[in-house]
Amino acid sequence: MSILWEKQDIRKTGIETMQINLGNKCNQRCMHCHIGASPSGTKNMTEDTARKVLRKLIEMNTERIEFTGGAPELNPNLPFFIKALAKRGKQVIVRTNLTALEIPEYRFLIDLFKQYRVKLVASLPSYLKDIAAHQRGKGVFEKSIRVLKKLNKRGYGREDLCLDLVYNPQGDYLPPSEIDLEKDYKKFLNDLHGITFHRLFSITNTPIGGFKQYLINKGKLDEYMRLLVNNFNPETLHNIMCRSLLSVDYQGYVYDCDFNLALGIRVKDYENTRFWEIDFERFSPKISCDEHCYACTVSRGSSCHGALLKSEPYFDAKQTVKQYYGNELSSTADLKTGACCTTESLPDYIKEVLPHIAEEIKQRY
Repeated sequence: MSILWEKQDIRKTGIETMQINLGNKCNQRCMHCHIGASPSGTKNMTEDTARKVLRKLIEMNTERIEFTGGAPELNPNLPFFIKALAKRGKQVIVRTNLTALEIPEYRFLIDLFKQYRVKLVASLPSYLKDIAAHQRGKGVFEKSIRVLKKLNKRGYGREDLCLDLVYNPQGDYLPPSEIDLEKDYKKFLNDLHGITFHRLFSITNTPIGGFKQYLINKGKLDEYMRLLVNNFNPETLHNIMCRSLLSVDYQGYVYDCDFNLALGIRVKDYENTRFWEIDFERFSPKISCDEHCYACTVSRGSSCHGALLKSEPYFDAKQTVKQYYGNELSSTADLKTGACCTTESLPDYIKEVLPHIAEEIKQRY
């Protein structure tokens, strides 16, 4: 498959965000994980590498430092990174799966985060238990809700301690409007659990790692790639995150983004150079793109911090309906939903949200 923008010379325009991947050890094993993180992950940053990375981060002008994994909380170097960087005025961001903060030996991190005003970006693939459990495993949703409540009590999501959430689709489809989805998340989480947060980021599923295997198993990889290509928006190329972000792996090697890191595609011309060896005054490499990059350029665009474009793209509802009934449905057996049902036959997780759905919608459907 050709890349629609491959002839363009897309380069980094300055590093605004340093993303440090501390390794692939995680307390969860999610079906869509692009780096294959798990409790048995062994590719984790050592103290020696961490200290070399820290010295370079302090030396750089970049103010935004983001830690990810795996579960970054499980790496013993995270606390000393936070303390050293925060004391030097850097903005520290931790991307958390939430449940790691319920493990007894890591619960202290919540107070550490508050003390050093760490910004948290927390993954919560749905505000409904059954959907979240399908993607992340049984019991994960309940643990996530408990941790979110603890964070709220410490001031996260309520005061000026920033708590953002991340949504990604459960299957082979594009995320809905980020603006509308954020409204839904805020309403349901507040009404059902008393939880508040600042922003919601929606991320398009990238066809690599666990999600790619999921697509292959369903025989949907080619179909999903066509979906991405057909929704490619050239306007997103001006804002793609790899222009201003640099990702560092557990060994200190550098990548244009966390997705390229997962694929082992190092920064062009810096394949054998460690992060602390780079002269950033002369650093303007061409960004390495491949088919998976379509995920960041569809519709409103996608990044680790949500949609790239604020305006909503044109949506042709008539064409969508025509495609559904013309291409997807050949008989009633192909319908994705049941036409009729009573409220008594609905699953419990749907019944509990019915009071929050507009009466007009319930009457129609």
